[in-house]
Amino acid sequence: MVRLLPKMRRFAYGLSGSLETAEDLVQEACERLLHQAKEIDSYIDRWLFRTIRNLHVDQIRKRAVAEKYHHHLAADMGDSGLDGNAQMETLQALDQVRSAITRLPEEQRTILLLIGVEGFSYRETAEMLEVPIGTVTSRLARARKRLLDVVSDNQTQGDSLGEVI
Repeated sequence: MVRLLPKMRRFAYGLSGSLETAEDLVQEACERLLHQAKEIDSYIDRWLFRTIRNLHVDQIRKRAVAEKYHHHLAADMGDSGLDGNAQMETLQALDQVRSAITRLPEEQRTILLLIGVEGFSYRETAEMLEVPIGTVTSRLARARKRLLDVVSDNQTQGDSLGEVI
């Protein structure tokens, strides 16, 4: 479970858009795992990711997630050797990508994060979300198309977003 923590945090952040909420989701998923450890099969990673997703959906129903993540990137990029203008352009482009991802419908965003960021297969994702594999492929295709549309729109406006994606 410890080796999965970074991936779980990244996935939870991708769903919620908030570091604090992501930490809460991961902690609650781990607590549930410890309480139900005898009932869980050998696919602990799938169980944890599904639990995180379900917890996130529960939180959405309880309250609207309105926080956005705007710090830590500058600190992460501080040692990159880029000049100030390049850093600002990259941060703006990453913010646009993040914003485009958060505007995706929940179903598309979840699948995009599981496959594109976490590296799960289509079949594993379908099993985690308990949907047919065809649903996974169609939702992922729609999510990618929306992101490409955002990139195309920004490139026609002179942004460098396409370079980041």
